[in-house]
Amino acid sequence: MTRCGWLTASLPILLVLIAGALFWDRGRLTPATEARTVLVVGDQKGGAQALLEASGELAHMPYRIKWALFPAASPLLEALDAGAIDVGGVGAAPYAFAYAGGAKIKAIIAYRPPQAEAGRASAIVVPKESPIHTLADLRGKRLATIKGSAGQDLALKLLEKAGLKPGDVQWTYLANGEAKAALASGSIDAWSTWGSYVGIAVLENGDRILADGSGVPTGAVFFAAGDGAIRDKLALLADFAARLARARLWGQTHQEDYARTLARDTGIPIDVARFAAGAALGETVPIDAALIAEQRDIFRRYQAAGLIPAVPDLKGGYIPDFNSAAQPATAR
Repeated sequence: MTRCGWLTASLPILLVLIAGALFWDRGRLTPATEARTVLVVGDQKGGAQALLEASGELAHMPYRIKWALFPAASPLLEALDAGAIDVGGVGAAPYAFAYAGGAKIKAIIAYRPPQAEAGRASAIVVPKESPIHTLADLRGKRLATIKGSAGQDLALKLLEKAGLKPGDVQWTYLANGEAKAALASGSIDAWSTWGSYVGIAVLENGDRILADGSGVPTGAVFFAAGDGAIRDKLALLADFAARLARARLWGQTHQEDYARTLARDTGIPIDVARFAAGAALGETVPIDAALIAEQRDIFRRYQAAGLIPAVPDLKGGYIPDFNSAAQPATAR
């Protein structure tokens, strides 16, 4: 029997045993027991926790989830590489940047946001009165983003589409909150970002979208885990994958409910939450040869931009072991 086959057949039994262990020693978990019965999940505000909560998938858990919140993908990936968390959700671009840097991580779950929503929720924005009106106008200008992020990958794709090279702009690496303030003060000319940050810039600050991701293929989003978690918490990770898949299926018909949870958890206005909600959903996709080939293009863009020295061997960085568990059977 294959590893995946064993996992599918054994998962119900393993989860019953885990639930029994938690009930027997509730409130008095030893470090060894906690390591087997607690899944430490890295998340960003409005991410997996909000979706699982809104969909009801956090009810009746046979194990405990300990959430660790991060402001962006980069510190989450550092924590994952260090073994401080078991699993975490990140975009394909920051995952590629961390993996190319030698992080000991594996992409185990993948989903693809819908093209229309994800495209408009990833954008290069400029102040409303900016003299920049085309991508060509970015030549020599200060473009802010997070290094190795989805925002930088989007900018690289859009620059290439406009006939510009990576060196034609002045890259300014700032966290999203810093970039938002820098754009307002005029210390940068443009900002490449995603999700609710685009919604806040446009709907709340009155900034203008110079170009968005509507005309480029939507990238995948991954949940990545470390070797230790895959070895020691296989059943927990498989169950978590199944719950995420059911939650995304639920979200397709309950987007308003998810948006309200998103607004409550993050403190963003409901109109911004509605803007971001669609881009945070999408459908589970298998990790296979086609998806890995698509990821190789990200590495090549980063190499061409001088962000990484070479395209690494991708074998082992993207594993199919959880494909079966991540396929949603039914939504609650």
